[in-house]
Amino acid sequence: MYLAVLGKFFLALLLLWGGIKIVSKNLQEITGGLLHDFFQTYTSTPSRSFLLGAASTLVLQSSSLVTVMAVGFINGGFLTLQQGLGVVIGANLGTTITSQLFSLDTGQLIKPIALAGIFLYFTELILKRSLGGKVLGGVAAVLGGIELLASALEPLSLTIFYQELYLFSKGAPWRGVLTGALAAAILQSSSITIGMVVVLAKERLLSLPEALAMILGADLGTCVTSLLAAWGTVLPARQVAWGHLFFNFASLLIIIPFWQHFLWLVSVTSPDLPRQVANAHTLYNLLGAVVLLPVVDKFAYLMEYIIKR
Repeated sequence: MYLAVLGKFFLALLLLWGGIKIVSKNLQEITGGLLHDFFQTYTSTPSRSFLLGAASTLVLQSSSLVTVMAVGFINGGFLTLQQGLGVVIGANLGTTITSQLFSLDTGQLIKPIALAGIFLYFTELILKRSLGGKVLGGVAAVLGGIELLASALEPLSLTIFYQELYLFSKGAPWRGVLTGALAAAILQSSSITIGMVVVLAKERLLSLPEALAMILGADLGTCVTSLLAAWGTVLPARQVAWGHLFFNFASLLIIIPFWQHFLWLVSVTSPDLPRQVANAHTLYNLLGAVVLLPVVDKFAYLMEYIIKR
């Protein structure tokens, strides 16, 4: 039985990871150099940088990719540190669409999206131009991964590993934060980690406090990707990568003192637990943006002061 569960679990991860990569890669090809032009033209103010980061993440379905792009543009001299930090803060909010997607009943959407993707793909072969067929195929793979993950995780409550993980994550919020951060760092994807947490909540294998703590940790863990990408780049690029980590850590410090109040606020947004978890992720990143975006210039100065090599 355990082999079958493990097989389903890893196949679900493969579908999720592969689907996200397919969507991201093909959307990049479709948009061509548009994102490059947008990054250069529409980052003149912190609010514009923020909106561009959020919109880019919605399109590319990867906050890590948008953050790495910001690091690359700073390294190439196309963006300033302050502009890059605005993009990163926006990317954090944009990635919350993933948790909202995982909280939906996705089973009814797989077949029509897959059929539309196949139709567009064969149309592309005839017309010899990209129409988004592979993008829809990637979306169908992600939705299939969500459904398979739910099926694989259902018997998880019977395993010793889950029971130990659940016991460790209960109690102090920092335990769940640590679990989520380690999972996202290992999987190199906050989207998949957060998706797994939402699915566990959907199967009633996690309560709201544990799920929320793990999601906040996943946002921290995904910073590893931008830190690795910034290795060997110019100083401002390394500063924005560290700024990504500092932003998520600062957002966490803002929430922790009001933990019980935040849990109450999230609980009234929906009677459905998976929706509560997804809404918590959105509200958390929105709150961080509201607090830190107006002082992004001072945030940039802080990064310049702390990260000097």
